[in-house]
Amino acid sequence: MKKLLLIFALIFTLGLAFAEPNYSFYLTCRDEMSHKRYWATIARNGEKWSLRLPLADFEAKNLAPPQFSETDEGFSLFFSWGGGRWFQQDTFFFRDEEDEPVLYKVQSNTDEYGRTKDGDLEINPPIKISRLGTNKILNLFSGGYKRLPKVTCADSDYDKPIKDKIMHIKVSKDGNLIQNLEYVYEADNHPEKKHFELVDLNFDGFDDILILGGYTMKGSQPYYDAYLWNSHEERYDFNPPCWEDVCTLYVKCDEINRLLYSSENTTHGLIYYFIYEYDESKQKYIEIGTLYYNYTTDFYSENEKYAEWGEDWDFRDPTVVEFEELPEHWKRCLEFKSQ
Repeated sequence: MKKLLLIFALIFTLGLAFAEPNYSFYLTCRDEMSHKRYWATIARNGEKWSLRLPLADFEAKNLAPPQFSETDEGFSLFFSWGGGRWFQQDTFFFRDEEDEPVLYKVQSNTDEYGRTKDGDLEINPPIKISRLGTNKILNLFSGGYKRLPKVTCADSDYDKPIKDKIMHIKVSKDGNLIQNLEYVYEADNHPEKKHFELVDLNFDGFDDILILGGYTMKGSQPYYDAYLWNSHEERYDFNPPCWEDVCTLYVKCDEINRLLYSSENTTHGLIYYFIYEYDESKQKYIEIGTLYYNYTTDFYSENEKYAEWGEDWDFRDPTVVEFEELPEHWKRCLEFKSQ
């Protein structure tokens, strides 16, 4: 009997040793303006996540493509870069949490003039892989996480039914309190709970604060306010001028592809969908697409004439299409809207 148990144990161990890997990993190269950029894709069980990697030499000196390894908790990505007086190695550790991998630790090793400095930084709270835009990755290199602003709320009713109409938000950096924010909810149509999301709305690698402020259209349409990180002044600015350039209803942010999505319900059977890019040089959002959806007929069009009140949709018009016929960027927009 003991021999039989040992045989089963050996078979099980060998099975684990030769089991299929949990993840797959591959790199692709995409054209961007006058250069090519590497993208990393990690896939598992039919799901996949992509990372727009920093550009070698332009954004990180001598950056090599990352090396992928599976770990007991998930997987890691090893980056090496630098040159001259110092070389840098950064390993990002991921584990599964809820519906996607999250970054929970960064191990950084700096070699400067032959003197090595090692350090592990716990990422708390962990960062979803869908939030690791290019500049966020750059800001996490070389122990950068500890230098980023941290945002917290100590209100007893945070993420609970609202007791008062003010949410108190504290901002610290390098362990020091640098800003106190007070977000005041409107008396009517406020959400049930105090809550904010950290999201990089302008893709600069710093967390911005997105707040569900309340509802329009008799409580059916959510609108959002935002604090954007001002890296020059090292503070958060409330609804800065660039925020006036976007429709702030149903806001969603695609940090990897550097796009902002929003939409607006109308009272005449239409929904407008918007896609925005952020122009860093002008510090403003640029609307790059508008889609009109007729929810009584379940058809879409980019033709502006269908935004008009009372305009009959001509289903022979080639711009009038069903969801399956939409370009991929609109499908991705609508998928984000449904999340």
